Amino acid sequence: MEERITRPVAQAATGIFAVAAYWLRQRQLQSGGSFFTYFTVAVVVLLAVYALFLSRRKKHTAILSRSPVQAAGLCSAALALTGGSAAMFLSPAREFDRGLAVLGILAAVSWIVQAACSYRGKKPHAAIYFLPVICWGVRLVRDFRVWSRDPVILDYCYSLLALIFALCAMLELGAFAFDRGRRRLTAFFTLGGIFFTAAAMAGAEPRDVAITGGALLYLLTQSWVLLRPTHRTL
Repeated sequence: MEERITRPVAQAATGIFAVAAYWLRQRQLQSGGSFFTYFTVAVVVLLAVYALFLSRRKKHTAILSRSPVQAAGLCSAALALTGGSAAMFLSPAREFDRGLAVLGILAAVSWIVQAACSYRGKKPHAAIYFLPVICWGVRLVRDFRVWSRDPVILDYCYSLLALIFALCAMLELGAFAFDRGRRRLTAFFTLGGIFFTAAAMAGAEPRDVAITGGALLYLLTQSWVLLRPTHRTL
């Protein structure tokens, strides 16, 4: 039979968790409280258990689909990332904002190339998958340097986790280009990235919402393909 938890159920549950993460994080920022922390731990454990019971798939086709759904999702993610990066370039507020904006636009271009190649059923060059990894890696280093000056870790820990999970997910997705993808680990970081990026959007500036929202759309779209049933048995 198919995997016990089907793709629609898994994605619907992740979507509910993501909406709850945004709402609970917003309330936590406004009034404090520790409930969201416990909720986060529970969700991460559930995602880990779900990923553990996924069947393995190491072929590049694990993240390749001719469906227009994937192409539309990747293009929407690229559009959001481009908008946020353009706003960052025109109105820099931190050090190296313009450099990050350029990297963000390059990452958006890579997502469009991925969308075009996937829709045509062709395997894009492996380097295409690592442009977003470079962008998120540089952003992680820059933002952590800024956040670490704040003695209250609760103020930035979820944004930090969002960057880490998104970066790890993009790195694992890129491994499929070499036919070395680890489906279980990729699913964990991808679904976890959706959860934490939703939480990171709470209280963020509009341009950061656009950039983080682009990452959320990208991970959501790739998870839609990644979680396809790998086999059927009678």
